[in-house]
Amino acid sequence: MKLINKIFDNRIKAYNLLFEINLEDYYQMSKSILDKNEFQRRRVKSSSTVYSLLKRDLLEGCIVPPIVLALSDKDFDPEKGFEEKQITDYIIKEQNRLIILDGLQRTFTIRDLFKDLESSKDEESLKKLSSQKLRIEIYLGINKIGILYRMLTLNTGQTPMSMRHQIEILYSDYLEQDLGGITLLLESQDKTPKGIKEYKFKEIVEGFNSYLDRDYLPMDRNSVLENIESLEKLSTKNLDNDLFVDYLKAYDGLVQTLVEKANDWEFDEKTLDSTLSGQPFGKDAMKLFKRTQLMTGFGSAIGKLIDFNSIEDLNDIPNLYNDIQLGDVNSTFNNYITKLDYIRRVAKKIGNDQRMFFHHFFRELFDRKSDSYLDFNKSIDEAFSTYLRKTQ
Repeated sequence: MKLINKIFDNRIKAYNLLFEINLEDYYQMSKSILDKNEFQRRRVKSSSTVYSLLKRDLLEGCIVPPIVLALSDKDFDPEKGFEEKQITDYIIKEQNRLIILDGLQRTFTIRDLFKDLESSKDEESLKKLSSQKLRIEIYLGINKIGILYRMLTLNTGQTPMSMRHQIEILYSDYLEQDLGGITLLLESQDKTPKGIKEYKFKEIVEGFNSYLDRDYLPMDRNSVLENIESLEKLSTKNLDNDLFVDYLKAYDGLVQTLVEKANDWEFDEKTLDSTLSGQPFGKDAMKLFKRTQLMTGFGSAIGKLIDFNSIEDLNDIPNLYNDIQLGDVNSTFNNYITKLDYIRRVAKKIGNDQRMFFHHFFRELFDRKSDSYLDFNKSIDEAFSTYLRKTQ
């Protein structure tokens, strides 16, 4: 691997290093990238004809456009006098942390071709392919926000990253932090939160994004780019507290309090005044409150209350939890389930309408000027009335 050029990218504050590498060496490197990095994108279905042509072209010695990689590392700075060998040795050592920003399908095609030649034992073609040159660009010293920004801009117009992938890259550093006993589950782990302090990573991030944007609707590709700008602005303010952690702990504290106040409540359809159209929103207290619709509604509502000076900041909210009044738990939760069942029956987009309901519910519950302040049952009724006014 030979270093050809080094340029500083002022937008993302990282160095772009251009290397020349043998295809054989890149093939070996790609195994670490694709097999060991949990945040690397997976293969997507595409035209087999196009990549069959690329395989044939590679055998004839065509030049593949540069593949763009990134290595997130805050401690390694190429400007600190490192020699070329030190840089290349470091990248090779840390290759399992490399992420492909642009060229994923080309990489899979290169791998497929090597495997085909190895299976057919075509030693002559394999030797010729192995020695061919490939150019790769590596962003070194780039942070997670920069990785996502470059990945989004480089792949515009191509097969888009899944929302899960975008979100996991953007917030992946939080998976390595001590979150006070809270566990965040990656969607790729294919696990359902079962413990009281377990949450889906993607859902918590969507709730936090709703707090930043003051918008309960789910994230899309454009909102991720806007979220990058929001996080960059926040990072320049040298805040004493980490807003993501503040949001997570505030929501987790709410769930813990409500589950405790519910006193082992479980749904009993015999206590309802009317028949539901389907399954209840939740059959126990934990299932009632650990839903993505509540997380986004909570985030957007608290953000709005801060904007309206009804509360100072996120850290004020947990101080109110013990004063929340549930009244008769069974009657209150039946009211909650019945209202949500109505929304399910009439909504064109159920999830979005539920998010709207919870946005107004939490605004009623935590607004000191509201007649429903800290009264759970009254907040349900007021939020439902607001929902009807806005949708009918």
